[in-house]
Amino acid sequence: MPRLQGASSYDRFRTEAEEIGVPRDAFAAARLAGPLATFEGADSWVEHPYRDGVALLGDAAATSDPTWGQGMSMALRGARVLRDALAGTDDWDAAGHAYAADHDRAYAVVHRADGWFEELFMEPGPEADERRARAFPLLAADPTRVVDVPSSGPESPCDDAARHRFFGED
Repeated sequence: MPRLQGASSYDRFRTEAEEIGVPRDAFAAARLAGPLATFEGADSWVEHPYRDGVALLGDAAATSDPTWGQGMSMALRGARVLRDALAGTDDWDAAGHAYAADHDRAYAVVHRADGWFEELFMEPGPEADERRARAFPLLAADPTRVVDVPSSGPESPCDDAARHRFFGED
């Protein structure tokens, strides 16, 4: 999707917002009062972010939807995991591959949890409304049902049982 940027993009922003379900009257009294810009929010990653003595960390290795705030924590976690792998052996090639394998596992968990959050909190439509009607009261009554990957990291439970509990399907 092309970027929206600046006042000249406002009409296109409004049209696209209405196309995805924002009521037309929501813009009735709206006026542009500051910067307008969009940015890519899709996940992007490389498989196995180590090769030939070069390790990719942070956004160079993987970026997740910034809505859920995983970027900085994944970058710092990656630096720690790579440091520990390098400090633990004289075989830096093996350490790089160990880091990359751990990164791939951890990012897969973040990617999965982010998808669940998007599905429950952001997806439009009647099926999503039904999903929220089922899950939200359960989450409000028992906050431990929330998949805690965004706060506690990729070591948190993020398996089928956690998904069913999060969505109130248990």
